[in-house]
Amino acid sequence: MLFFIWKKNTEESKPVYSEEQLPAIKVMVTNGCGYEHLAADFAAALKDKNIEVVGLSETPKPIYDKTIIVIRKGDREDLERLMKMTGIQRWTSAYSEYFSADFEIIVGRDYEQFIAY
Repeated sequence: MLFFIWKKNTEESKPVYSEEQLPAIKVMVTNGCGYEHLAADFAAALKDKNIEVVGLSETPKPIYDKTIIVIRKGDREDLERLMKMTGIQRWTSAYSEYFSADFEIIVGRDYEQFIAY
């Protein structure tokens, strides 16, 4: 008498890629606290990462104490990648098919912990 046991694979096998093999994540960097040239300085700090900065802007009111990632068109996997590359853990979503980037990083007064000088 023979018995066969089939084990159903509950986890999907996904190929593992290094960050360099994945497409760059497109972001808009927004100065959220009003410090002069902050969006440009923050964007320059991202240049060695797999992040493509597609634009710089400023919020109408400089009220952001904490830096935050805003999901505009991106997905959860890319959000996880972006969080890992930048160290920014706060996020929210405000989807817009008309936004020029997948994500927006609104830079707050805590920016120094995310920029290495």
